[in-house]
Amino acid sequence: MDKIKEWIKKNKGLSIIILLALVLLIIMIIIFAQLLLGGSSNKYGNRLDGIEEVKIASDTYEGIKIELEDSGLVESSEIRLQGKIVYTTIVLKADTSVEKAKELASSTLNSYEEDELSFYDFSFFLKWENEEEIKVITGNKHHNFDTITWIKS
Repeated sequence: MDKIKEWIKKNKGLSIIILLALVLLIIMIIIFAQLLLGGSSNKYGNRLDGIEEVKIASDTYEGIKIELEDSGLVESSEIRLQGKIVYTTIVLKADTSVEKAKELASSTLNSYEEDELSFYDFSFFLKWENEEEIKVITGNKHHNFDTITWIKS
């Protein structure tokens, strides 16, 4: 121990640099451990807070599917919930117009309650499948907006 004290007295500048480097290394290890290793196991973080109070009933999904299929314009439909986004895929008959398909998708929003519309985002995939091509139009409704924004893909 005496040799160490003697060396420190002899090399004060180098001793201070070594001490600062050691302290900095310890701080970096702590920060690394907290940021990368101590993360939450929930992939959504806190974005789903309040989802328990605004659950969409499975009857709502079934009612929408029946409504779509009763229109006579739809071959099949699928609705799934992932996080705070309700994904609706509608496969339409080949002779259905784009405008009629958009109206049909927009009408599904009437089946949801007001608190559900203001909490969840909605994503629509309108598909026409024929032998030559597959045509897809996507639309999204953010929970803060009243209308669907359509994108031709």
